[in-house]
Amino acid sequence: MPKPLRLNIMYADTGGGHRATSQAVIDGLKARYGDGVEPVLFDGLRTYAPWPVSHLDDMYPWMSGMSKTWGDGWTTLNDPDVARRFMRGWWPYVRDAAIKMMQEPCDAVVNVQPLYTYPALWAMDHIGIRRPFVTMVSDLIVVHALWCDPSTDAFLVPTELSHARAIQNRIPPEKIKVVGLPIRLSFAIPPKPKPVVRQQLGLADKPTIILMGGGQGLGGVFEIAEAIGRSGLDVQLIVVAGRNKKLKEQLDSARWPIELRPYGFTPDIPDLMNAADVLITKAGPTTICEAFTRNLPIIISGYIPSQEDQNADYVIQNRAGVLAEQPELIVETLRQWLGDPALLAELSRNSGALARPRSAIDAAEEIYRIATTRPTTYRVHRREPLLARLDRFFGT
Repeated sequence: MPKPLRLNIMYADTGGGHRATSQAVIDGLKARYGDGVEPVLFDGLRTYAPWPVSHLDDMYPWMSGMSKTWGDGWTTLNDPDVARRFMRGWWPYVRDAAIKMMQEPCDAVVNVQPLYTYPALWAMDHIGIRRPFVTMVSDLIVVHALWCDPSTDAFLVPTELSHARAIQNRIPPEKIKVVGLPIRLSFAIPPKPKPVVRQQLGLADKPTIILMGGGQGLGGVFEIAEAIGRSGLDVQLIVVAGRNKKLKEQLDSARWPIELRPYGFTPDIPDLMNAADVLITKAGPTTICEAFTRNLPIIISGYIPSQEDQNADYVIQNRAGVLAEQPELIVETLRQWLGDPALLAELSRNSGALARPRSAIDAAEEIYRIATTRPTTYRVHRREPLLARLDRFFGT
């Protein structure tokens, strides 16, 4: 029996989307190729990176919460030349970690974290082993320059808009392929009727809202739930706190005037979305794409500046939802939608038209193609000359 193809899927928990995309890619690979592949989920930051880089996952909610500072920094770095110089500046500090990452045994590398792109490719050049390297972008529209080393073997993106952004950041067009944003294969299964799902969840058969803040439970979730609870709307509310334990405890301890079901991090999102009529969420790409497969009208309750604002624009421009950042405005939007069945049905159809439920399979097929057609190349490692080491250190 031939040895399975080992694929290192590199991610980090800097936002829930990288892990979700990585896991979906693994699901797609196993569903498509079974025992012929051995995908390995690999967190390079936690495994090898030096402090404080190793703990960026802990700092991400705090950093992204500083909206203007985060947005300004993110925008400044979103230039191919600036991004490359920035990573060159960090290279002396992260070089050893990057080399250890690239020495992990595998047949190909799938990168689902923009901070790895340049260091991983440089590290392979440094050690003289160039394995097939696939970049899987986990942002829906914006393709940040940190993703964009042109020497990648394949560059997979979710949408035609992100295809255009990748070209702007100097990825060769022949390397780019639109595959959709990989999401769990359970979203490819047609949903059951809402009354059936609600009964299975122990809910009444009445208008149901699902409120989410991404994997980290960000975005004023508790305040929005409070506003809906005191609105007088005849609805029931599902609230997903993700990994935000404090938020889950708040939800559990509060007394609610409506039926409210609080969840922490849960694999049951497909069923919870199946039960709902409307989704309220920050503009995280994974949640949005999952909602499309369930024909859910979307109220965008907020976004990370520069990084997610175009996700909100995508939903709005395709008439699949609206932006409403204040709890009171969210309540008024719900009142309007629930009071106008024709409008709600139109929003639902528009949302469903954007769905790509097979995206994980499409991504898996392209990854497998690259891994089996691009050879691993070797060259004799030679110690870097002093001038070359100084060049790396100073980022010139």
